[in-house]
Amino acid sequence: MFQDKSEYIEVDGCRYRKNVGMIIFNKEGKVLLTERNQAKISYKWQFPQGGVDTGETTDIAVMREMLEETGIKKAKIVFKDNVWRAYKFPAELKFSAKKAHDYYKNVHGQIQKWFLIEFSGKDKDIKIPNEELSDYKWVNLSQNIVKDIVPFKRDVYKNVIKRMRPILSDIMKSYNICKKK
Repeated sequence: MFQDKSEYIEVDGCRYRKNVGMIIFNKEGKVLLTERNQAKISYKWQFPQGGVDTGETTDIAVMREMLEETGIKKAKIVFKDNVWRAYKFPAELKFSAKKAHDYYKNVHGQIQKWFLIEFSGKDKDIKIPNEELSDYKWVNLSQNIVKDIVPFKRDVYKNVIKRMRPILSDIMKSYNICKKK
């Protein structure tokens, strides 16, 4: 059972940090992947994501995090998944992150709400590189993305892609129908 604790949710006795993940798509139906600034990690690519602050709704958090991580302002939420999806941090991450104020020792992982977000701007509106991210790319939304994702997040990504791909496909079909009229 879930028990809400401000920035955290407790699941079966384990504490998870609340987080939002976002699949941002452009007018061609491509999705934004971002590359983290972490030289020691082999798998650096991910969808933008970030924590939910105390008292903040997930809708507000996703828009704030999108702006903080990518600089994107020209966007709107088109779908919010109501399922919380969790991943655990691997032990080596928990014990190697002393500089993070013992953050990884206090939580087992992150639990996320996922959003599908329509980007209406241009690439020049994306502000990467920045403090957290070194690069970005537009890709097709497919299970092939998962191979570039850090292994402990892969199950969440597989489930999110499975959930979001038909929704994005329907959105793009409706856009193409409207363009033809």
